[in-house]
Amino acid sequence: MSQARQRSWMGWLAGLLLPLLLWSPAASAQSRIDKGGVTLYWGLVPAAMLAPSHPVDDLHGGPPKTGGQVHHLVVALFDSASGRRIDDAVVRAQLSEVGLVDEAPKYLVPMRVNEQASYGQVFGVAKEGPYRFKAWVRLPRAAQDIEFTFSAWSSHRTER
Repeated sequence: MSQARQRSWMGWLAGLLLPLLLWSPAASAQSRIDKGGVTLYWGLVPAAMLAPSHPVDDLHGGPPKTGGQVHHLVVALFDSASGRRIDDAVVRAQLSEVGLVDEAPKYLVPMRVNEQASYGQVFGVAKEGPYRFKAWVRLPRAAQDIEFTFSAWSSHRTER
């Protein structure tokens, strides 16, 4: 990856994760995970933050039918050894909230953010948090998924 492209990616990632950094030190500490030769960066933002340029009705099939506050999970994947962005994986994620039945896993749709490959999906959250996510990454020619787990808090929790 060229230095200019890497700076562009890091600028986008910083812009996406800035809201996380402002409201949850625990979330920012967990926004990068290395496992099985893959580096996963993730961000969870209220879909309303994207609404000016991407209305919720246009995001990955529209708001979840389960209701709740709509949040957008975005994941970027890199080969840990080379730093090369992974743009040909199959990614699924499952949301868990304490006291609620886990949602079925959803496929994260391949998407372009600042011309860079990422994966995203909308989730409806019902409670204050924390939200637990499991993400499964299937690389081409891999025999097994790589499972990642992480927790996030809602940026709306002070409004409840």
